[in-house]
Amino acid sequence: MSATLVEELSVPVATDYSGPLLQVRDLVKRFPITSGTIIQRTIGTVHAVEGVTFSISEGETLGLVGESGCGKTTLGRCILQLHKPTSGSVVFEGTELTKLDRDSMQRIRRDMQIVFQDPYASLNPRMTVGTIVGEALTIHRVGSKAERKERVRELLDLVGLNPSFTNRYPHQFSGGQRQRIGLARALALSPKLIIADEPVSALDVSIQAQILNLFDKLQQDLGLTYLFIAHNLSVVKHISDRVAVMYLGKIMEIAPSRELYASPVHPYTYGLLSAIPIPDPSVQKRREHVVLEGDVPSPVDPPSGCVFHPRCFRAKEICTQQVPQMEDHGTGHEAACFFPLDRSE
Repeated sequence: MSATLVEELSVPVATDYSGPLLQVRDLVKRFPITSGTIIQRTIGTVHAVEGVTFSISEGETLGLVGESGCGKTTLGRCILQLHKPTSGSVVFEGTELTKLDRDSMQRIRRDMQIVFQDPYASLNPRMTVGTIVGEALTIHRVGSKAERKERVRELLDLVGLNPSFTNRYPHQFSGGQRQRIGLARALALSPKLIIADEPVSALDVSIQAQILNLFDKLQQDLGLTYLFIAHNLSVVKHISDRVAVMYLGKIMEIAPSRELYASPVHPYTYGLLSAIPIPDPSVQKRREHVVLEGDVPSPVDPPSGCVFHPRCFRAKEICTQQVPQMEDHGTGHEAACFFPLDRSE
């Protein structure tokens, strides 16, 4: 990479800031449900994200897990301001993103990128791979045409693809290769934070392992920070430093990865972990299974009190009336539950 391009990719940062790379506080996103064609009226509200709070340090991976429809993708898009939050705060490197205008936000987006879930729908079928990967460089006017072309070849090589593939189209690649292209596009501007929105859920198991290993290697080589979204706890087990468990728009539990898997505190987390199969048949047979009854309630009409109480095997009357707050269970382990599991059991 030329020295000129390196300078253009480098974004100056305030030297007096020493806090977490990303801080999310009391984030809320609600979508109105409207009726009518000429005169529209609001007939309901989708409670997609409700009061989410967490932070991510530089170089860390936070895994965000939960069942489909719990608001994980919406949360990621609100952080990037692709959806404007209804209320709350998103602070990136000391800058409050919710108050920025469009031009200021575009400059910040050089340091914040996303890898989408669907490797087939996220790439424009009418654009070559070289154009797709280099699009961000063109939009932000980074380098000359020759420098951008060389940068694209470097990026393809970085994610394990042949640099000569620049003139091919997305339909000529497999799902795993397409996800590598999406990752190369996200890396084009040398971002600090990447939001990976279920990047392996549409891939075969063997390909999932390759992509997860690639994410891990890139983080070590480039010092990246990840918010890694998944609906499968087993997917984020080894890649995450900490894991946050989300249910119906709320964070139920957040803890260091090893501790959460070894000693879950929230009944919902325990139920999710019990659904992960263990390769050893003898161990699998002896373990306790918790089946979460029923379906996830509608975010249009969430339950009162603790949103998980209709499916919780430890719920009592207070759970139907009051909303539990996050409580510290030691060593950075927090959970929102009136009747947490005994970690000593």
